[in-house]
Amino acid sequence: MMTEKPTGFDHHGLITMKKTAAALGISMLASILAVVAGRAPFMESFALKSLDAQFRAYANPALADKRIILVEVDQHSLDHFERDNIPFPWPRSLYNPIIEYCAKNGARAVMFDILFNNISPYGEETDEQFAGAMQKAGNVFLAAAFTTGGSASGEVMKATQKSGIGFEGAAPMALVKNGASLPLPQLAAAARGLASVTFRPDNDGVYRRVPPAIVFNGGLIPALFAAPVFSSEKTARFDNRALAVNGLDIPLDGDGRMWIYYHGGRNAYKRYSAAGVISSALAASQGVEPAIAPEVFNDAYVIIGYTAPGLFDLKPTPLSAVSPGMEIHAAALDNLLNARFLREAPLWLTALAALAGALFIAFSVVFINSVYWAGAITSLTLGALFATSGAFFKSGQWMSLLTLFTSATVSLILAAGYKYQVEGRQRRFIQRAFQHYVSPSVVSQIIKEPERLQLGGEKREITVLFSDLVGFTTLSERLEASALVGILNGYTTLMAETITQRDGTVDKYIGDAVMAFWGAPVEQERHAELACLSALECLARLDRFRAQLAKQGLPEINMRVGLNSGLCVVGNMGSRDRFDYTAIGDAVNQSSRLEGLNKAYNTRILAAEVTYLAAQPVVFGRKIDLLVVKGKEKPTLVYEIMARRGEETGAMVEQAAMYEEAFERYSNRDWSGAVAMCKTLIERYDDLPSKTLLERAEHYMRTPPPPEWDGAFRHTSK
Repeated sequence: MMTEKPTGFDHHGLITMKKTAAALGISMLASILAVVAGRAPFMESFALKSLDAQFRAYANPALADKRIILVEVDQHSLDHFERDNIPFPWPRSLYNPIIEYCAKNGARAVMFDILFNNISPYGEETDEQFAGAMQKAGNVFLAAAFTTGGSASGEVMKATQKSGIGFEGAAPMALVKNGASLPLPQLAAAARGLASVTFRPDNDGVYRRVPPAIVFNGGLIPALFAAPVFSSEKTARFDNRALAVNGLDIPLDGDGRMWIYYHGGRNAYKRYSAAGVISSALAASQGVEPAIAPEVFNDAYVIIGYTAPGLFDLKPTPLSAVSPGMEIHAAALDNLLNARFLREAPLWLTALAALAGALFIAFSVVFINSVYWAGAITSLTLGALFATSGAFFKSGQWMSLLTLFTSATVSLILAAGYKYQVEGRQRRFIQRAFQHYVSPSVVSQIIKEPERLQLGGEKREITVLFSDLVGFTTLSERLEASALVGILNGYTTLMAETITQRDGTVDKYIGDAVMAFWGAPVEQERHAELACLSALECLARLDRFRAQLAKQGLPEINMRVGLNSGLCVVGNMGSRDRFDYTAIGDAVNQSSRLEGLNKAYNTRILAAEVTYLAAQPVVFGRKIDLLVVKGKEKPTLVYEIMARRGEETGAMVEQAAMYEEAFERYSNRDWSGAVAMCKTLIERYDDLPSKTLLERAEHYMRTPPPPEWDGAFRHTSK
């Protein structure tokens, strides 16, 4: 009978309202707690670590500006000149070939991430030569260190005047410096400008933010990475946590620092050994082809710094625990050149994302009556990462994953507690009572709708699978009971596992036969596809099981499968005290008959036309016959499922095409053509269905069918 809709008080509606109110309250509380906790100072380091995780996951070296070049004073360079009796520290004139090579070949700027604030042990002459090279190039910026404490002499004040930029607005106090350590006067005078290399890491020691400039002597001194961008400017403006200069609107934090938008680690920017550049410069000056081509430096921004471990300019970044300091300058310069900045997302946006995640978790836990809670958390995590990475790349904003995860976790805990207290008792009772008798999906459906425990059914479009072991009767006569049961249990286990993995419902075991269906109790639009894929996977697993039996000296087994789709009645059927969730209808009977018809065609999987056409996007097969099964009058096409779509071999494709041509000739009464094609198939592929078709074609050659023959074969047995 069909189930009837209950009348009277809407108990289900009241339960839904209570669940909705609980989920909303839980998600609101969870998101508020997460946002408040996320703003707490002691949580800052955890939030920053979540930012580091996003850098590691999403940093894209392809976005790095190809004009930025790093010249490394690396261990190779130290060893190279050590062999030439030039130990470190080098005479500063040794950098001249680099400066000249860059300037000659069109470099926009050369930045030294090296402090030249001490007299060279090689004497003043090398410093003068170094100064001369810088002055001639006119594009060299030197590093200077600034301090908060102390005071600067008049000479220092004068030396920084040409590098300073006027500014308007209120600069953050953290940027104001009073003392300075500058390059030697003759070097400072020769450089295009002096630039600050003074910046501090976050509290955990990682460099994520740097000030684009500091305030000294009443003006702005640009950071080393900003010097080429700021050098032509006369004024800048601080306004609402931003620094406006040279057409840029650089977002700043409360301490006047910009977030560095890292695009990658060591492989993000082109890098060359200082020894290699010097050698290339000398080779080019002598008319020899250099190892590093001159055009490499055309339009380039060159940063020179230390990477040798013993020179102690290695700093932690989000992408590496040990990074050369000049990589930080390179990443920040990249941000300025391309106006691609990273901003912390507004609080309201973070709160909204946290609330969305909490809502998803709360409603999932409260309303989805299943064991997939862990799946809900995973989905939330992936969703949060996806949303954050989308904001990270598309709008240059980042939000704390810590806040999102805290919101999700609190929501999960509160919702799980609610679930356990309010609904857990009924759920646990139903699970204990029915888990050994029906499939997990049916248990879930009963938990969701306990009223389904009443007898009744509903009409559903489903796909039914019947399978049967070949020669099981003979096998049972040959084997001991224990061996027979072991084989049967192994077979039914692999069938059940494969079917349920494809979201099918194992209906029943009938001796060595298995009945399963898709499309109920949960509706599935792709029920035919799932059933056909499951059938192929069952055969693949059976083949592996057969190999195991052979190793144990046990007989091999095989099976046949029938598939059919149609409208059936599904539901709990039986007596009031004992019943099963099952399906009945003509589609079920047809599936059973198709399973048996495999024997007539020597096939393993036969599917009705309606099933094959629905599953055709995911499986490959061929038309086998037009037949009328016992108990039916109307003929139907039957197909053999051969492989997953995309996994069919060239031989399968040819085999299917040739067989369908043979069948077409047979249907058109071209008996000789059908016979010839079948013989070719048998000779080439030992095609078993072709043997059946060959017998019929040869029979009709001798005894033609009547004129009203419609091409269908009528089976008189099941």
